[in-house]
Amino acid sequence: MLILKLCRLYNVFSSGATHGIYAQFMAQSANANNGRKIGMLRGSGTRMALWFYAGIRMLRLREPLLATVHQQKFRDLKLNDTARRAVLDIKDQVFWKTLYALLRAVFPALRALRYCDSNTPAMDKIAMLTHRTTVAIGKSKSSFNDENLFGSKASFTLQAEEAEVFGEVEGDEDDMYDDDE
Repeated sequence: MLILKLCRLYNVFSSGATHGIYAQFMAQSANANNGRKIGMLRGSGTRMALWFYAGIRMLRLREPLLATVHQQKFRDLKLNDTARRAVLDIKDQVFWKTLYALLRAVFPALRALRYCDSNTPAMDKIAMLTHRTTVAIGKSKSSFNDENLFGSKASFTLQAEEAEVFGEVEGDEDDMYDDDE
């Protein structure tokens, strides 16, 4: 589900397919990053850990995304179903907590991958980061067992996943803009 939501957010806000949404998001991104326009990364299964890198970038861009969907210019746009679901994903606190919990657990392993890609001798650093990965996963155990964040094994089926991702958006358009924070 996280990968599907990352794809949806990238397609709506960062691919440039809808210029109005893309331009507003990039303006907010520049405001939040000292004038530098920072876009999302497009995840892919062909590069090791690229989905994790895309998730890290998404966490960095959370505030510009929220600022984008709360401005009046964005509310005036006519949104299709995919864009409305993307707005609901941005407002979903569970999505952000789940993404953070997963990335917190694997971050040391991502650093180890960076050393492996650097072609420099770093076996001592790899050993240290392997230990840190074990510790990080151990600390994240309670988050991984939280059924509110990751669901339960008994309730997860492919059909339920498809219904949520490709089904109708629950709630009306006004729910997208309510401030729950």
